[in-house]
Amino acid sequence: MSDLNVGYVCSQRLRVSESAVHAFITPRAFRSRRGSASVLRTSFPAVICTLAILFLVRPAYTGHHFPDYPVRPAVEYANKVAEASLVVAVEPVEDAEQQKTYFNFRLSSKGILPVFIVIQNTSATDSYLFDRSAVGLGDAEGPTGKGGRKTASLRTSGGLVDLSLINDVTDVRDNLMKKEVRSKTLSPGSSEYGFVYVPVPSNALRGRIHLQVPLTDAQSGEIEVVNLFF
Repeated sequence: MSDLNVGYVCSQRLRVSESAVHAFITPRAFRSRRGSASVLRTSFPAVICTLAILFLVRPAYTGHHFPDYPVRPAVEYANKVAEASLVVAVEPVEDAEQQKTYFNFRLSSKGILPVFIVIQNTSATDSYLFDRSAVGLGDAEGPTGKGGRKTASLRTSGGLVDLSLINDVTDVRDNLMKKEVRSKTLSPGSSEYGFVYVPVPSNALRGRIHLQVPLTDAQSGEIEVVNLFF
């Protein structure tokens, strides 16, 4: 068969649904002239077309698609704090349907509250160092200094859920880790955003949460601790 004809056959067969894929690769039996035994034969053009379909058609068993959580400038959030040249905002995602949309799981039912955090450096000259591992929970009613930080436990680090301690390898866990806020040097005018995960009661109303976000001036080494309550 010429290349032109093979291309035509492929273009015709690419239009079939996924349920028809198996039909292309199902071996066909015929009887050999030299004996009565059945011999398996597969059409070469059909194999080529099938491989093309497998690459082009998304299988049903591939990983779930998790949409990105929408981000806005830090100054546009209702819960925000400005310190020096920094603006830090948080938005807890408490709605179960939103959790299902962005994480494919209702996390609150398992005692996890995803909190979206946006950090914006509004300075025209200064840079700040953001260390994700330094973010933690303080006492709900204060103090606002680092002395009020909760200690790490088997499940948490600085009071937050530590995803590295979750051993189950699933799409949900991988998505949680992908969406987690990252350490970064915030150059003038830049921002960073992502989630932190706060442990909450799974079957009761949560209390007030005090989140501490330390940021270090890259030039002076001075630490600004931004305190947010929600």
